[in-house]
Amino acid sequence: MIFLLVLLVIFFSTDIFAGNCDTSFIPVPRLYHKEDDDNRCYFNSLISINAEDRAAIDYFEAQNSEPKDSFSILPRGFYDTRKNMRTFYPVLPYLNGVTKEDRWKNSWQIVSKVGASYYFSNRDGNFIPGAGGRKFDKGSTMITSQSGNAVFLDSWAFYWELEEKNTFDSENTWTSTDVSFRRFYAKMKMWKLSIMGGKDTVHLGPGEYGMLISGNAEPFYMVKIQNEQTIHLGGDWNFVFFNGWLFEERRDISNPQLLAMRLTYRPPKMFSFFELGMTRSMMYGGKGRPDYALTDYPYLIAGISDNVPNSRWDADSYAAIDFTFNIPMYKLNPAIKVFKFYIQESGTDMAAIWQVEDKIELLLPYVFFRFLERAYLIGIFAATDKDIMRLEYTKTSLSHYRHHIYRYEGYTLNGLSLAHPFGKNHQAIRFNHRHYFSDAFSFKWEIGYYQTDCATKKDGNSNITAIYPFFSLRDGILRRGYGNIWFDWVFYGHLIRGYLSVDAGPKTDVDRSASQISIKDEASVDILAGLSVILKF
Repeated sequence: MIFLLVLLVIFFSTDIFAGNCDTSFIPVPRLYHKEDDDNRCYFNSLISINAEDRAAIDYFEAQNSEPKDSFSILPRGFYDTRKNMRTFYPVLPYLNGVTKEDRWKNSWQIVSKVGASYYFSNRDGNFIPGAGGRKFDKGSTMITSQSGNAVFLDSWAFYWELEEKNTFDSENTWTSTDVSFRRFYAKMKMWKLSIMGGKDTVHLGPGEYGMLISGNAEPFYMVKIQNEQTIHLGGDWNFVFFNGWLFEERRDISNPQLLAMRLTYRPPKMFSFFELGMTRSMMYGGKGRPDYALTDYPYLIAGISDNVPNSRWDADSYAAIDFTFNIPMYKLNPAIKVFKFYIQESGTDMAAIWQVEDKIELLLPYVFFRFLERAYLIGIFAATDKDIMRLEYTKTSLSHYRHHIYRYEGYTLNGLSLAHPFGKNHQAIRFNHRHYFSDAFSFKWEIGYYQTDCATKKDGNSNITAIYPFFSLRDGILRRGYGNIWFDWVFYGHLIRGYLSVDAGPKTDVDRSASQISIKDEASVDILAGLSVILKF
């Protein structure tokens, strides 16, 4: 009875409205979303932009020469960036929730967006990198979705996304259907901090694809604590901490857990062009592995006994440090609004003064620790009023994303890497460019080259860096090139998107897992094409 009474109070104190604040219970699609209407409600930052919506995230990142938010911890609501937006029009389809001037006015949208997508793949296992688990069987795939949200007292937020997926073989015979909640969560905000529980993806790191955690795999269950708005205390601080549950039957250890955290710091005033980031992640636990009490987690996170094989504390652990430089190129050329250079080094192992098996000594390059079995990310992000460009080089070691406990599926979820899409033991370079012909229409293209099965031994003897060689010249490895294109047409808040990817090379990896490599001496061309429509209510 009390529960019913609370529901009735919430219901009658709630304004139910669509994206432009109408009063319909289940809103109808609006063919015209006014931008100059005082009652226009763009979005509520408490309902974050999804981590895989890179078109919207890059657009926000391109707005300010001096960053107002962290773009290396996603998803995020961009509370501080939105204040200086010229227009929201190019990203309206990706925004969630509504807001009103009176924070005590509650709102919900039973259905805020509906989507329909069609994809064709000429091969099993083709996927869209960084797209939240969009992996396809050979043939056709139809996906429909409906999402909604609610915000109460500007402190409680709820989001849900229902998805229906139908697959057809190469002869257009229906083979399977699946209906599930792709994403849902509840979030509570206090001051600038929030705690969230539900099913979502996370991206950590300065690159388009995280080297430790990215939005490449499908959403998974998690509990997450982070700051929604930047904390100003002797500089700008941002952090996130989460524990995830990967419910999956595996050949190695079923139902493992995933723990990760990231902290970034940007100094004040004349040093505000620089940002330091530190990330820690690990796959641990699962069927047959030890359980941990809450008091055990500090020891587990510190990795004090992490390198003792098959011990209680043995886990597939990673750590990374990165440096981002926001170079004020606009002072030399006003047309260049944003220019960032970033570099990240990570390792699957480390020598550190706090680990029980290591001697206490000063270590280069970071004095108190040194990564072993390393991976690298080097990138440039640049933006003008009409263009957004990114150039990245990545490299992972022989041992990345695979562990002696998690030896088969490794650091993956349902066959896709939880970190960089190209997986273990790769070297790659890629460039992409999005041009806005108008606020309504944009076109993005990307070209890249990658090779896998590059390293033949561990890099533990390299004292300072293992970045060389950038590309292996060894015979017999997999070498492939690819090209991707996207076109986005936003009309009155809705979206039509086309996508095409072509990946080709003289050899083929017949094992599509991110943790295994099986090279066949046979040329192949992988093609993935798709068309999506989103109606924003």
